[in-house]
Amino acid sequence: MVKIRLRRMGNKHRPFYRIVVAKSAAGRNGSFIEVLGTYNPLTRPSTIALKGDRALEWLMSGAQPTETVAVILKREGVLESFFEARPAARKDYKFLDKRVAPTAAAAVAVAAPVEEASAAAETAPAEAPVAEAPVAEATATEAPAESPAETPAEPAPAAPEETA
Repeated sequence: MVKIRLRRMGNKHRPFYRIVVAKSAAGRNGSFIEVLGTYNPLTRPSTIALKGDRALEWLMSGAQPTETVAVILKREGVLESFFEARPAARKDYKFLDKRVAPTAAAAVAVAAPVEEASAAAETAPAEAPVAEAPVAEATATEAPAESPAETPAEPAPAAPEETA
């Protein structure tokens, strides 16, 4: 299988990548078939130089991009051209929507219990009335228990003063 992936270049702590076409069995910085462009993540915004026509040609011939390269190809508009030519291939690139999907899933996960709780609260009194238990009356000999909020806070012990 042929992959379109990144080949790391640059110095330590200063990465610079080449976008290459390579066999999937080759190492990260091993042999490659063709250089399609470069990617520099250190500049703001990141710099991308890509031969879009060659990348599209490799995609049409069956090369599979890695996730990072697919995001780069999408940003450069190469994947849209590919999807116009092959609409059925869009289902293989669902991972490109991962930035939106977790947010939407989290919103649904939070909203569902709230909706269920409010629905249960609305239907609970109508389904079965709850009988109230008799309240035991306090006798005069019993002192009411103080709640922790009512008890005064004790002052912190003062630090011993040093004399010189």
